[in-house]
Amino acid sequence: LMTDGKDTKLYENFSAVAQRLEVYTALDYADIIEHLVDHWKIGELTGLSSEAEKEQEYICRLPQRYRKLAERSMNKAKKDGVDYVPQEFGWIFNRKA
Repeated sequence: LMTDGKDTKLYENFSAVAQRLEVYTALDYADIIEHLVDHWKIGELTGLSSEAEKEQEYICRLPQRYRKLAERSMNKAKKDGVDYVPQEFGWIFNRKA
């Protein structure tokens, strides 16, 4: 986990800033998952138990689910005009982002 010894919500705060600045968003997570599923050829695995087949289907659908959730979240934030509180991060000399 992410820690700086000060902020107990460091990852949550960093994630919110990264999403807001569109540096690293949930859409990126979807792209990463899709790449790994394709690279590891998870959808092509055969001879799986019924439980493993269910998990295979779940994993193969994750990128699409993440994209839908990300788009819904981004649209809601734009619609609601969400205000943000700038966060300080120690690794950028406590500058606010």
